[in-house]
Amino acid sequence: MKKSLLYLTISIIYGCSNSSTPENQLYLPSTSSTPSFVECPEKPKNRLGKTDTKSLSLTTNIVTISDTVNSEKQLGYKFYARTGKDFNYRITSNVCIWIFAPDTKLLQRRELIIATQQDSPISGEQMSIDLPLTGEYIVQVSTPTKSSEFNLEMSLGDLPIPEPSVVTSEIPKSASPSTPISETTPTKTSAEEAVKNYYSNLNKGKYQEAWNQLSSSFQNNQQLHPDGYNSYYDWWSGMSNVVIQDVQQTNTSTDTSTIDVQVKYTKKSGENLTQSLELFLIWNSANNNWAIDAVTLN
Repeated sequence: MKKSLLYLTISIIYGCSNSSTPENQLYLPSTSSTPSFVECPEKPKNRLGKTDTKSLSLTTNIVTISDTVNSEKQLGYKFYARTGKDFNYRITSNVCIWIFAPDTKLLQRRELIIATQQDSPISGEQMSIDLPLTGEYIVQVSTPTKSSEFNLEMSLGDLPIPEPSVVTSEIPKSASPSTPISETTPTKTSAEEAVKNYYSNLNKGKYQEAWNQLSSSFQNNQQLHPDGYNSYYDWWSGMSNVVIQDVQQTNTSTDTSTIDVQVKYTKKSGENLTQSLELFLIWNSANNNWAIDAVTLN
């Protein structure tokens, strides 16, 4: 049983196996603190037409929408875009989302939300779509709950992860001229942000940058990456979408950190895989960043 679990972990996370996994298989920790998830409907309860939606002018700048929806109140937004543009959006609330193409076909939906408002909402879930047609697209928002406030960021460009703040050291005016002046230094990036950035790079196809976020021992593990970067690339290039649905730091120290993540993978074949993982990170003082050193099923 342990060997089977290890093999599944390797094949899903590291891409060194072509074994298949049942569609929409969900792995969740058995602890009571884990949020319970429900699946959004395949289609919204009431499909909104173009006359029922708010028109947006989307560019590479970020447009932010803040509003409230419930099981009876549906909201929609439409925008014009040309084929080949990258539509990116980030949702930070407990709502369902559907994206419709100009030909009315469903392009994408947010599949999972938390079951109740008493749970902690999934934050920072980011999605990306390569738009297939030129015309007006519709983004529809709803929720099966009684009421839910949401924040939705949208852009035809990247949605960057916020830069870490910079801490400055100022010398009091009364300080002696001989007092050494401290240099401005950036704060230590959190392990959570490092993990978000890692999966963001994978989702954007920046495989080399993601590979560089692994520790050298992880990269050189022959069981996981028999052909090094080529094994890693072969697996991840077969994915059309990689999304973090939840991320929580469970343990941290000066040089190590443990992060629990809920990640959904969509293969180019259309197969959906969702897993709960535990990532172990170590601080790389030479490069001044966190490196992923191990990943296991949670």
